[in-house]
Amino acid sequence: MRILNSLAVVMLLFVMVATDTFSWDRPFNNPSNWGGTGLLEIPNARILEDGVIRFGAAQASPYRWYTAAMGVLPGLEISARLTEITNITAFDPGSGYGAYKDKALDVKYQLTPESKYLPAIAIGIQDFWGTRLFPSEYLVISRQYYPVDITLGIGSKRLKGGLSVPFLDDYGFFGGIELALSERFLVMAEYNPIEYKNDKQPARAVPEGADSPVNVGLRANILPGIDLGISYQRGDTLGLMLHVQSLLGAQVLPQKADPPAVVPVDRRPFKERDRKEIVKQVYDAVQEAGFSNIAVYTDGKDLMAEFENNEYLSNQKAVGRVLRILLFHSPEDTDHLVAVVKKQGMAILRVSVRPDHMDKFLLGEISQDVFMDRLMKVEITSRAVESGEGDYIGFIEHHGFQYDFSIKPDLDIYWNDPSGFFQYQVGVDPHVTADLWKGASVYARYAIPLYSNVYSPTASVLPGDVIMSDISKYMGKYRSFDKLLVNQMFRISDRSFGRVSMGYFDRMYAGVGGEALYFPGEGTMAFGIEGDWLRKRVPKKTFELMDFSPYSVLGNAYYYYSGLDMTFQVQFGRFLAGDMGFKLDISRQYDTGAVAGIFVTFTDTDDVEPYYNKGYNHKGIYLSLPMRMFLDHDSTRVLNYGISPWTRDVGITVAHWQDLFSLAKDLMPSRFKANAEEIKE
Repeated sequence: MRILNSLAVVMLLFVMVATDTFSWDRPFNNPSNWGGTGLLEIPNARILEDGVIRFGAAQASPYRWYTAAMGVLPGLEISARLTEITNITAFDPGSGYGAYKDKALDVKYQLTPESKYLPAIAIGIQDFWGTRLFPSEYLVISRQYYPVDITLGIGSKRLKGGLSVPFLDDYGFFGGIELALSERFLVMAEYNPIEYKNDKQPARAVPEGADSPVNVGLRANILPGIDLGISYQRGDTLGLMLHVQSLLGAQVLPQKADPPAVVPVDRRPFKERDRKEIVKQVYDAVQEAGFSNIAVYTDGKDLMAEFENNEYLSNQKAVGRVLRILLFHSPEDTDHLVAVVKKQGMAILRVSVRPDHMDKFLLGEISQDVFMDRLMKVEITSRAVESGEGDYIGFIEHHGFQYDFSIKPDLDIYWNDPSGFFQYQVGVDPHVTADLWKGASVYARYAIPLYSNVYSPTASVLPGDVIMSDISKYMGKYRSFDKLLVNQMFRISDRSFGRVSMGYFDRMYAGVGGEALYFPGEGTMAFGIEGDWLRKRVPKKTFELMDFSPYSVLGNAYYYYSGLDMTFQVQFGRFLAGDMGFKLDISRQYDTGAVAGIFVTFTDTDDVEPYYNKGYNHKGIYLSLPMRMFLDHDSTRVLNYGISPWTRDVGITVAHWQDLFSLAKDLMPSRFKANAEEIKE
């Protein structure tokens, strides 16, 4: 043991010696068996790059891992895994659940990236929430001497092993080495400290322990973003792994060229041109660009266009396109170009700039910082210019009843029920959205299941006065309106908004809800209150309601941190099950337009039945992916997907089709300015 400890110290010194090295984690930031970045069973100090997401599966019998990991922030990686232990049965063999399965979350933070003088150093916690059957904490160092990467770490609990750290009885050494044979192939060897015979029950799958602590493997990058690995582990087991990774929200299909206009149309001064003709030309150009709800005005000094953006995911890009149109049609003596962005027919954001400043910015003669900070004015506006006010001449779009119809596939996954681990419902959802009048919309979605194997004997015996535990009753093969509701958004003041919603909110609840929200200052923060008064729907009935009326009343607080494009939300009050407490939601938007988020609730569960709600914290993760990643053109549409427990009743609110924060958040000056460079796209 002294020899091994001495070798570990020598290896540590070798890792820390300064030499010519690469200063990034590639090509050694690859997945381990359990999904986090590492070798096979040990972590290294490498991490996924910011915004990169990875999915995969691996097996080294009797273990089988299904994993997901993501670089959620610079230096921070979070990974999740489902470990299936194929030689241990979870429940009665006839239950349909199969082998024992354990869920776990891991987190790793890179304290220092690799540099000329320092190695990469990271700390991490494995299985930090839940049953904690596979827990550990570690500190790990990695150093590149390309094409070689050396890793040495100290770990606790499952990563302690038998190679003890001097004077630290609760910690042990682990380590490994990776060799890049080429850009596509990499070999690795590791000292795996896990003593399987000491694993906690019921996950002690290798009670006799490993034949050898040395694992070896080979990785191959078979296609861009797709890695295949083969290994020999524990001295007697063949291992396989397959992982796919990509920048979250990255384009799958290349987008068609969408160049903005670059040639001025007519720059003669106002006195030499017909103002009615000017506004009509601008109107036609804005309409041709794909925008709607358009109005164009001029008073012989300023040139203004109002519009709703239903063309680009980025409102900044949309504003940039409209400002270009105004510039190229503006007389040479125009004072200001003004673009007003509307939502639900309500003017929310006003962006103004002098034509010469806009022209020089587009030509690169004015720096981005100077343009954004000094020359462009971004402000909240509550009222657009009306025809006849002052000396304005306008051209306004007048349309009759408008609607949007589409059909989307639907997949609902119901997992981890004792009756069967993986159950699902697949179908199609035709849905229609229509604008009724200013601020008012109606939404109808009809669920048509094509196949469902969802069944839970636990839910089948529950009473009707539970909030979510019996959701499987609503997931059969019957057709029904999933949503059928009317939303009315309205302006209370310059910075205050209101909402009233009424109808069938989702497959389980109908009712009425209301909300008020206030954005102080530049809109970095927002404060509001919301309430929903509901009736539970009868399963397998389209319009019939139960005599069960839960309600929720919650205060909302939001904070936007522009440095990382992150939004923090705290809700506090009464949730639908009557549990008092709060919910924390943290989300981040990436440069691709994708959004990733996580939430957790902390509520008083003492009086909530059934028993399994006691002491439970509702939690989940969600993703919002821009539809444009699958298209050859830009789009405002997004795909939303979330994972959270369905069969718990605490910390629950009804889902809202539209809410006030989503209505106005992207048009607040603070958020608009944070990504204002997109105006130039």
